[in-house]
Amino acid sequence: MSSPVVAAAIPSVSTLKSAAQTSTAGFDNANLVFNVDLFLVAFVALFFLLSLPRAVVRYTHSSEWFDGQLLRYVTLSKSRRSHRPETLPAPLTAAHTHTSRTPTPTSTDWLNDSEKYMDNGGYTSASHAVLNRSGSGSSQAHLLRNYSSSSGRARRAHLNLQSHMPNWTTMLPQLSWITRISLRPGLTIGGASILIAYFAVMLYAGLYMSNPFTQPLRTGYVAISQIPVVVLLATKVNVLGMLLGAAYTRLNYLHRFAGRLLVLAVNIHAIGYFYSWSLAGTFTTQMAKPMHVYGFVALLAADALILFSTDFMRRQYYGTFIVMHVIGVVTFLVTVFMHSTDSAPYILFALAAYMFDRLMRLVKTRYTVARLCALSELNMTRVEVQGINAGWRAGQHVRLRILSRGLGLFGWMECHPFTIASVSKSHNGEGLILMCKKTGMWTSRLYDLARRAEYSETNGYSQEVKVLVEGPYGGPGHTLYSSFSGALLVAGGSGITFALGVLQDLLQKDLEGRSRLKCIELVWSVQDPSAVLPLLPLFSALLAQSSSRPYYTTVNISVSYTRCFSNPPEHVSKTLSRLPPGLTVTPGRPKLQSTLASVVDRACALFHRGRENVGAPAGVLVTVCGPQGLAEDVRKAVRRIEPERRKRAGGVELHDEVFGS
Repeated sequence: MSSPVVAAAIPSVSTLKSAAQTSTAGFDNANLVFNVDLFLVAFVALFFLLSLPRAVVRYTHSSEWFDGQLLRYVTLSKSRRSHRPETLPAPLTAAHTHTSRTPTPTSTDWLNDSEKYMDNGGYTSASHAVLNRSGSGSSQAHLLRNYSSSSGRARRAHLNLQSHMPNWTTMLPQLSWITRISLRPGLTIGGASILIAYFAVMLYAGLYMSNPFTQPLRTGYVAISQIPVVVLLATKVNVLGMLLGAAYTRLNYLHRFAGRLLVLAVNIHAIGYFYSWSLAGTFTTQMAKPMHVYGFVALLAADALILFSTDFMRRQYYGTFIVMHVIGVVTFLVTVFMHSTDSAPYILFALAAYMFDRLMRLVKTRYTVARLCALSELNMTRVEVQGINAGWRAGQHVRLRILSRGLGLFGWMECHPFTIASVSKSHNGEGLILMCKKTGMWTSRLYDLARRAEYSETNGYSQEVKVLVEGPYGGPGHTLYSSFSGALLVAGGSGITFALGVLQDLLQKDLEGRSRLKCIELVWSVQDPSAVLPLLPLFSALLAQSSSRPYYTTVNISVSYTRCFSNPPEHVSKTLSRLPPGLTVTPGRPKLQSTLASVVDRACALFHRGRENVGAPAGVLVTVCGPQGLAEDVRKAVRRIEPERRKRAGGVELHDEVFGS
């Protein structure tokens, strides 16, 4: 005999039927979940309206309609002409100049030490350019040369300078600081707030005038209503991201969370029916019906999706994750449709979004040739795609597939994302460049292939391989990097590829008269100081470019290393003892707070001279690409900028590309 407590806790069959009839009488479940979806659309529309002013400003520039959309090859003029005026700018007062942190070398012996890295086939013609700088190459002299007076700005009025529109988060700095605080790797307070709001909406949809045990039909409708949301957030050519100016990578955490809520709703829906059928004694009879068999298969497919989508499976068995994801999604959609025809509109919408994504990804794919080069000091493989030299924006990435037997029997099946480390339409003649760090089996095999090809081509391996390049994706969205007055680019480890792509793009726009930037500071944090050696020629070339007469932008590069050696290799210590002006290599962690303050002050000094106001700064851009810890240090540095200094600079805006987010 059951106790009164148990009897009260388990409702009778008649009670279940009565409650179900009461909850369904005069209530339209399908209409409720449809209205909930409309509410989600309205929520997205709010963020779209907030980002609309910046989107409008971006697309007033004709080049923004094409750059960042399709990869291509264009024929460029051999001569590189500057659109900058030749008149030297007016000088700054001593109070507004920035003193170099290291003495200026008076010789160019450092160039001889780095020449051996230039001849390995891994660098562009810019790396072989004449890199001599005058003895007055200090930061102070550079600012004196680059300062633009009011008359100088008038002479440049005809140039196509990028218009600046602050982001709405920059206008509310306190809110921006709070929302960027990390709760765990890959999740900030802002992201968590969106997830909580989304979860609350789903709770309302599932529980309003409904009991999951007495009316499990509701959670079934909630599940099918979220199918388009999950699929839309998973697409690479993301329509939602296009509207918001956000890359699909920034929306991926929403895709994972929405997928988990969908699977949760599916399980509650199934358990509710299993519970009622068991009480009524009709479980076997009900499960024999075809529609319920299809529903049970859909349940298994949904649970399998969750099992094979864990962080462990994605990181350790990415190939298995992809295969099981495709099989699970196809099985789930087909069986859900066979289970309930009410799901047809939602499934058709999801299929339309998926087919559009696959079609656009096919349009974005290029079949061409790439050249491989192993960079042993960085544990990276340099991939130069020779058949593509235009079509991307700074900070974007592509998905690379290598068609070579050197990667193994199934190596060609894997497609991996890499940030573009070169500038579009480079007049140096280089194509699209990728820096692929050894982090897994596929990238390790790629590195080994590059080394084998470098040492011997007689074994059947060539430095040139056939590739499929898909993209570009990601990037700054509606943000125009060259519309700011100053920039701090922070990179950690392999994040230097992102920073190099941005830096080279800004310098090219500066040469073409399309940039407002007056000072750029690149900060790179590495473990081993020898990591600087392979990139030293490129750093030298970029510093030499910024110091030449056509350029207005001041560039400084700071490298910090955390692993100190009592007796470093002779070639390393010799090279690092004679660095080019503007490049410093120091032990310890980067001093981000003081560096950012210096960039802000230099950007302001270039616009205000004594009592004469010659313009207003357009803000300072801060980008970070690297580990979570480094990104958090950058966020703290941005938060600690004094309000007065921030206001004087026109705001400080942060853009982060974090590993593992």
